[in-house]
Amino acid sequence: MNTKEVCKMLDATIKTLIVYEEYGIVVPKREENNYRNYSEDDVLKLRTVKLLKELGFSLKDIKSLMEKNNYATTQFMRSLYLQLKAVETKMNELDHVKNTLVTSIDKMLDSSKAVDQDSFLRDMDTILKENKDNRRIWVDMWGFDNKAIKFDKMVRDSERDELGLFEKYDEILSEIRTRIRNHKAMSIIDIGCGTGNLCGELSADIDVVGIDQSLEMIVQAKKKYGDMKFRLGNFLDKPYRNKDVDIVVTTYAFHSLNEEEKKEAIDNMLEYIKEDGKIIIVDFMFLNDFEKEERKKEYYEKGRQDLWEVVDYKYYTNLEKLENYIHRLGCKMKKEHVVNFTWIVEIQN
Repeated sequence: MNTKEVCKMLDATIKTLIVYEEYGIVVPKREENNYRNYSEDDVLKLRTVKLLKELGFSLKDIKSLMEKNNYATTQFMRSLYLQLKAVETKMNELDHVKNTLVTSIDKMLDSSKAVDQDSFLRDMDTILKENKDNRRIWVDMWGFDNKAIKFDKMVRDSERDELGLFEKYDEILSEIRTRIRNHKAMSIIDIGCGTGNLCGELSADIDVVGIDQSLEMIVQAKKKYGDMKFRLGNFLDKPYRNKDVDIVVTTYAFHSLNEEEKKEAIDNMLEYIKEDGKIIIVDFMFLNDFEKEERKKEYYEKGRQDLWEVVDYKYYTNLEKLENYIHRLGCKMKKEHVVNFTWIVEIQN
């Protein structure tokens, strides 16, 4: 496609395309007559660049993002995913600005004194700087979501798993699959499905939908399990189905949620399941705060504060608090300790 055709399609100027080319963001091939020939991939990149530019990203940041987004086999999907995450980032920035403005106006309305305009302007400068710093971090981290390729090996590498977080990994998944079969489940939603290790082999006979917030995990799962369906999302997304799922299951993902988010996630999962349905959670947990403190002491006495920091970095579930919340909802909960920090929890109406 020549330059004029691309300009017309994207409502862009020739000067704009030349600038992108000079920055090395989109560099089309040249024909023998030295005319530019834009490929479909080039046009796709230009569409992505156009959105990122309209969202306020600098050409330097756009170049960095585009270089990290070069996945030949899933280029179109990756481009849409990049655009989605860029929009979410911008929305978060605008929310911060909006909240600061609302707070500032409320303070002014509540105050009977003369307004210190400089303090409010400093507040806004602080927010704008924080937004800029957070965007910088996001740009730098984009493309690091590729642990999916190594995930299957990582969870089985006992030498590097000093905490034993994934000890008995395959046995536990096998046990959960047995429980799913015994429940005679015909529909499953697997939240935080990763690369599909739990439910992939069930998907030939059972309706399985895997949900994960990592596109890379889903891409790897799709390669392994063609019968499995997928959605991009997480625990806190509102259910897209209502009371028609036999089992909602999640393995090794629940600890990413803080205490309040865990409650919201449970509420959402309950919305999915039938009256006789079941929620199964496999994750890292403590029986209560006392057990957590005791485990902390153990690691500190061994001089392994570094290992404890790995544990404390995430939100391992407090089972007593979780059980209290489940009972307040009028539901039943069973818990079973498996190994190290890993427990299995089942929740039913």
